Amino acid sequence: MAPLVYLEHARFGPGWYGKVVSSDPERLLAWAMSKAIPRRALEVKSLPDLDMPRKGRRRLPGYHIDLWGARLALAYDPQTLAAARRRSVTVDGLEAGAGDDQDGSGGQMQHPGAGDRSG
Repeated sequence: MAPLVYLEHARFGPGWYGKVVSSDPERLLAWAMSKAIPRRALEVKSLPDLDMPRKGRRRLPGYHIDLWGARLALAYDPQTLAAARRRSVTVDGLEAGAGDDQDGSGGQMQHPGAGDRSG
């Protein structure tokens, strides 16, 4: 879990954002399912291999899930969210099922091995 940050200009509008990152997509999907975060939230983003010298450094497969809106309340503990609220910016809509996904809330989670991800 990454620390919460407030972004003025973000893909889904200004607000508090977090992220969870892993090199293991199945583990990350299992975590997401335990938090009622949909499979479609998983994104692929390569990570630098820090064991190699900077020059010629290869990229390794990496996976992340962006957290904002209702997903923050699903993923971060209440004390962390309360501390973020006290940082001079109001955090809105941090309730499970508040509909932070483009397809709306209430969707069913798929098993990590079910379906395929395109795009």
